Amino acid sequence: MKSFSHFSPYWPSRPSQWGETMGPDVCSTSQHHQSGNPKTTSRLSTLITLLMVLLLSSVVSAAAIPDDSPPLAHGAFLSRTEAFPGDHLDSGQARYGKTWVIESSLADEAATLPILVAPEEVVEEHTSSHLHARSYPGSDSLPTPFDTNLSNNFTAESCPQFFNDFLSNSTVTSCYPISLLLHDSTSFFHTLTSATATSHVLDLSCAASVDTCASIFNRLATDLLKADACGKDYELGNPLVASAYTGFITYEPVYRAACLKNPDTKDYCFVDAATNASSPQNLDTYSIPAGYTTDEAPWPTCNECLQASMDIFSRWAQVDGQPLTTSYLPSALALNRHCGDNFANVNITVGEKAKTTSGAWKPAAVDWRLVGWTVALSLGTSLL
Repeated sequence: MKSFSHFSPYWPSRPSQWGETMGPDVCSTSQHHQSGNPKTTSRLSTLITLLMVLLLSSVVSAAAIPDDSPPLAHGAFLSRTEAFPGDHLDSGQARYGKTWVIESSLADEAATLPILVAPEEVVEEHTSSHLHARSYPGSDSLPTPFDTNLSNNFTAESCPQFFNDFLSNSTVTSCYPISLLLHDSTSFFHTLTSATATSHVLDLSCAASVDTCASIFNRLATDLLKADACGKDYELGNPLVASAYTGFITYEPVYRAACLKNPDTKDYCFVDAATNASSPQNLDTYSIPAGYTTDEAPWPTCNECLQASMDIFSRWAQVDGQPLTTSYLPSALALNRHCGDNFANVNITVGEKAKTTSGAWKPAAVDWRLVGWTVALSLGTSLL
């Protein structure tokens, strides 16, 4: 560190002034003794010379001796402003400017610590994370529906806003709706290549409250059809809007089927179907609720998972407004021809039940008015 000389305020600041200050006194003294004893005068001159030498040597030594104040400890934080001449750090404190000094104990400890520099790749990944909506297996993010750029082919400006609103709603996305992910998620398509990643998504989806999530998606389906949302685009047959609506109303039947577990493998039937390389058509079973039919080869594997899924679909095919009203019976009849009679239930009337918010196959509510009339009629008959 650069050292600065310390001049006493009681001495002239420039060496050129020393003679001006001492000159008159010295001259007067010399003149006073010039007429005296030569021996005494010689001694006095010698003494004056020695005094001047001592004074000069003290000044020179002050400029030559380096600053012995303790240097800045390793790890001191200095401001960008350069120190002005005359600045001096004394006892770890700065008299001028912005200077921060770590205590010596902390500085010693800091001196032994390694310097950590974040790799450029990490910074770039963090910076660009806001630009990518897709998620892939192996990343910390989970698949989301409509994760590619939404089409600008909307009639109403309110429609893309509707999509943005429900896609950014954590309550909605925490349901992990397989009905939306299966047909409208690029990231989920990549997830299906890994049994572990797919099982993880199924764990989250099946752990969600089916009643709560079904209520949410039924409400979204109703809102989507409104004029201030995507009603106009739905009427015009916008495929993106139609797909969203189908995903909303088929949430529960797909949930019920996807969360079934294979009694043999103890895995999700959905995961077994997705990872069966020899029979990839097994996954097509979960598209039947969306209106797709399975009525020709290649056929899915005739097993307990398929039969249990078809049983669930048969119940929801009886609900008015479900796409299963058009896709279930053709699929069931075809599977019975392929897998055997009575493999799938075909003794149903499609669309006979009113739309429900959840649990299409729950027992019908008791009509207490009918019960009352029946009891009253029985009592009246007995009294006659």
